[in-house]
Amino acid sequence: MLLIFGFLARTLYLGWDEIVAYDWDLDYLDLIIAFSLMLSAAAFYAYLWKVILERLGTPLSYRKSYRIFFLSQLGRYLPGKVWGILGLVYLSQKEGVPKVISGASVTLQLLLQVVSGVIVFVMTLPFWGNAEVGTGLYGLLVLLPVGLIILHPALVNRGLNLALRITGQPEMELSWRYSYLLGQLGLWGIFWLVNGVAHYFLIRSIYSSSLPPIPVLAGIFAIAWVAGFLSLVTPSGLGVMEGALVFLLSFYFPVHVATVIALWSRFARTVGDLACATIAWGS
Repeated sequence: MLLIFGFLARTLYLGWDEIVAYDWDLDYLDLIIAFSLMLSAAAFYAYLWKVILERLGTPLSYRKSYRIFFLSQLGRYLPGKVWGILGLVYLSQKEGVPKVISGASVTLQLLLQVVSGVIVFVMTLPFWGNAEVGTGLYGLLVLLPVGLIILHPALVNRGLNLALRITGQPEMELSWRYSYLLGQLGLWGIFWLVNGVAHYFLIRSIYSSSLPPIPVLAGIFAIAWVAGFLSLVTPSGLGVMEGALVFLLSFYFPVHVATVIALWSRFARTVGDLACATIAWGS
């Protein structure tokens, strides 16, 4: 994390003359649209967890689901990846949800989120057009069938029970059909698309010159989240996500501009998480 932020700081330093020379006037309308879409995507995020919980036989009201989800999400900002999950399990238990159910729900949610993020990125590669991406990234198209195979009910069942065994929970039989899992995948695709539109307006609020197509941004921010999540120990993917964003955005922007955008998006997401947690606390 320190190495990545050191690289980003060096990039800002070397490109400082060009950064200060650009007109960075903040467009408040675009910022309001971006923030509204980010909060809407976050609300949909909590809803997707609620749907999984209901499918596992333990329904909660949306208000309670939102409160549990976003208060526990604050744990992501601690080193390690377990605190947000432990917080969700703890708060769910206080609402009468068994640990095995809440643990299974968050495991399934993360699986769907990671797989959908990879698939969305791969499916948006054709929209890159004439960007200086070369042919290297197109080899990642193989991840599309791999992701669809991973979501086969038999493999999902095995992976879920492995996670339950590791955490000392009893195993459970998941009777979800493949068609239902693909439907869930489609809902996550909608989430990533809304997230991409939100970041389109977020970038336009500070830099309006020749933005990438919205599908490209949706894919970039989806795969950057996956990279941050898979970094395992960094809090909320800090540094790793920004490094991935700078690398992919640099195909469309000068690297110092891509660095500013990555840091700006981190700031906006952090403010959004705090806003959702504040709403959850008052609900």
